[in-house]
Amino acid sequence: MGAETILAAKRTGFRREMVSFLREALFLFAAMIGYFLVRGGLPERAAEAFSRANQLIQLEQRLGIFVELEWQEQILDSIPLMKLANWTYVWGHLPVLIFAAVWIYLRNRERYRIYRNALLISAFIGLLSYGLFPVAPPRLLPEWGFVDTVANLTRENYDMQPGFFVNHYAAVPSLHFGWALLICIALFDVDRSLPIRLFAVVSTAAMFFAIVLTANHFIFDMLVGSFIVLLSIKLAFLLQGYRLRAPSLRRQQA
Repeated sequence: MGAETILAAKRTGFRREMVSFLREALFLFAAMIGYFLVRGGLPERAAEAFSRANQLIQLEQRLGIFVELEWQEQILDSIPLMKLANWTYVWGHLPVLIFAAVWIYLRNRERYRIYRNALLISAFIGLLSYGLFPVAPPRLLPEWGFVDTVANLTRENYDMQPGFFVNHYAAVPSLHFGWALLICIALFDVDRSLPIRLFAVVSTAAMFFAIVLTANHFIFDMLVGSFIVLLSIKLAFLLQGYRLRAPSLRRQQA
């Protein structure tokens, strides 16, 4: 086989890879736009959402996990800490999701499809929850002492969201945290390098604290979001005909 033939084959392969990547990017982009459109278009049943939020607080108090006010109070006297929490909440979500999706796609196409499907399954379950059980976030409950730090310091981060994407009562589940957990699990699965795994852990932990410190979610919201994501990952693996096994065990059996 001549050099020109090899070069032509490489070019053809590269074009196919680019077409495949762009097709997948377009599909995921369309899916996420659809998710935000449906979420934003759900009827906002305010009275029900506020009633359920107060019931949720009472539940957390009985369980001894109502720590959100105490945690937020620790940063309210520090503008830099509030800005850091706001920045993490806003820029640690979709940008990190996009980066992780591209990285996982390049590392392992097969695993990428599984975690992409888990993302879509969790989005569908989330939409069902938002539609059936609307819940107001802590930031809309100032009577309890919560402060909306994003609105107070960086209102433009709210304003840059199209109004038809916004649902003020989509607090449960917290896919803001749930998808951070999904990214962490996926990165650990496909990449053994210390920097990537460290990034996965730090970004997930940072999001855990950010959504509480900005008063955007309760602890309960994150627990539900985590459960939904773990369930979605399990379903995604089952749909692909796999069992959840440690990567090292899979290599030993190969």
